[in-house]
Amino acid sequence: MRGRTVRAFGSTDFEEDEDTMTAVSAPLAPTEAPDHRAGLRMRALAVVAGGVLFALGNALHPWEHNEAALTYPTWVLSHLTFAAGALLIAAGSGALAQRLAPSRVALVGLGLLWLGMVLMPVGAYAEAYVAPAVDQDVFAGIEESAAILNVVYALPVLLGPLLIAFGTLRHRLLPVWVSLALQGTLIGAVLGPALPKEGYGIIPGTVVFGFAIAAAGWAARR
Repeated sequence: MRGRTVRAFGSTDFEEDEDTMTAVSAPLAPTEAPDHRAGLRMRALAVVAGGVLFALGNALHPWEHNEAALTYPTWVLSHLTFAAGALLIAAGSGALAQRLAPSRVALVGLGLLWLGMVLMPVGAYAEAYVAPAVDQDVFAGIEESAAILNVVYALPVLLGPLLIAFGTLRHRLLPVWVSLALQGTLIGAVLGPALPKEGYGIIPGTVVFGFAIAAAGWAARR
């Protein structure tokens, strides 16, 4: 008949309804949570910045630890600067771990260095704010009571870079000069007692170490 449309069985209307039902009933794919962790490059640059601050802070430090040094204009600034550098080095050490992964010895050294960097701000804060506020004999007593803590963070700072150098030189993971310059703090600590002022050894040594760890971070950025 005219004006009337006959729809066959299996018409497109039914197919469209079926497609719609299928689309609605299909489970939605789970969305992945965004990863807000710092990438390799950012962690490596944190080591670079930390190394530079560590070197700068130690360069600002007086050549001796005595009462006169406590009134030195950069006394507080130097300790806060190298403490901030130590924390940045520790925060970005994951980038160094990837670079040093082929050497277990170097990774152990990095773990020791991380421990030393994390604990170093405790001693830096005490020297920056506690030492000037109390009598020197009192502060000497405080240091004696905290001798174990000093050993816990000082030895890793000395031994960690030594193990890193051993592993990196063996596996050629870092430029040779970087591996050797990482020993700056250790060499400075050994030579310090034989020099006219203790700072003549340890201060240049820590500055060299700071720039060396910054160079290691730069090498680990890719």
